[in-house]
Amino acid sequence: MSRHLARFAVVLLLTSAPLFAQLTIGSAFSGAPNASDLNVAAVRTDIDLTAPASGTGTVTSAHIYWSQSGCSTAIKIKFFRRSGNTLTMTAERGPFSSVGADNTFAMSPAVSVQQGDLIGVARVAACGNPGTFFGFTSAGHVEFPSDVTGSVDLSTGVTGAPLALSGSGPAATEQVRGYIPVVGSTAGGLGSNFKTSMQLLFGAPTSTGSITGRLVFHPAGASGSSSDPSLSYTVAAGQVVTFPDVVAAFGRSGLGSVDLIAAPSATKPVIITRVFNDAGALGSAGLTEEVIDPSDPRVIQAGFTGFLVTPVDPTKTRFNIGVRTFFSGATITAVLRDTNGTALKTVSKTYLPNFFEQVDSTTFFAGTVIGPNQSISITVGGGGAVVYGATTDNITNDPNIQFAVALFGIA
Repeated sequence: MSRHLARFAVVLLLTSAPLFAQLTIGSAFSGAPNASDLNVAAVRTDIDLTAPASGTGTVTSAHIYWSQSGCSTAIKIKFFRRSGNTLTMTAERGPFSSVGADNTFAMSPAVSVQQGDLIGVARVAACGNPGTFFGFTSAGHVEFPSDVTGSVDLSTGVTGAPLALSGSGPAATEQVRGYIPVVGSTAGGLGSNFKTSMQLLFGAPTSTGSITGRLVFHPAGASGSSSDPSLSYTVAAGQVVTFPDVVAAFGRSGLGSVDLIAAPSATKPVIITRVFNDAGALGSAGLTEEVIDPSDPRVIQAGFTGFLVTPVDPTKTRFNIGVRTFFSGATITAVLRDTNGTALKTVSKTYLPNFFEQVDSTTFFAGTVIGPNQSISITVGGGGAVVYGATTDNITNDPNIQFAVALFGIA
């Protein structure tokens, strides 16, 4: 079986819930796993890294494969919130006793989670252990040698294969429904002054009712969190709600990224986002940026590769590269190639969850200067990311943007 067919086989075994379905946390599984956790200590806590909570809501049950039946009060199900590399326990249920290899435990009372939270399991008695799916990824869970009840640093744990562990509950109350990868209100190079306007429309003038949701701004250079600036919106039928400088509306300046958050079944507004150089009396020059759906091919997931192309004449334009990650962060490998496909520079980067940055291409490639008509391949090894190239004219400050689009099977 080829590497890519094998990946598909495991994906069929480890699945996440689609939009509008019940809330999930961890990767749903069926059948028996092919390995066990790493056994770093007799009492230990394993935290899933593959599938954060699919939305904000409640978890009412947990499903786990345990290697031995009859393990009395050996299992605790735990929930964690991630901020950068810090994992903080928010709730636990149990201890439970294993009644067989395949166990389903009721979470009573139900556990409240935010989108992006993680599920874990603690082995608190010397009997049995959780199953894992060896061969899919080596960073499917992180393991700590204790019954974790507070905060731990992900980088101090030991990573292993994905856990046979998941939780589920009623449909989420809200979730991220789309991303505007880059917005800004900032002075740029060569006298530029970039701003971002946003217009929200609901339906047509003959429609009725209104729609609600939130926009959340994640500043550049930091892992996004639930405390980041938020704007609630209510848009009536046929109404257009306008933010002439949306970053300023958040009370911020500089560059960042925006999440569109709403109930899973809610109608999303039509969003027109314009990024432009404001030249005052000389007018403006800009581009329209689309909202990117979480299932869009511009969201490059693990095992996929996308491509960017450098400007025709880099002496007349400046070229920046932007990266926006999601709840699992991302590891990427970028290769700069000349016009004939010869590799010139390779860089590997690891990004935190919900992280955004935009840097000049020379910085991105650790000092290597791009040339005309070159290609850049972006391969995501873990997590997922949107990656784009932003080209700006050195005279007019007219901006343009291209997104790397996921292509399956490109190494």
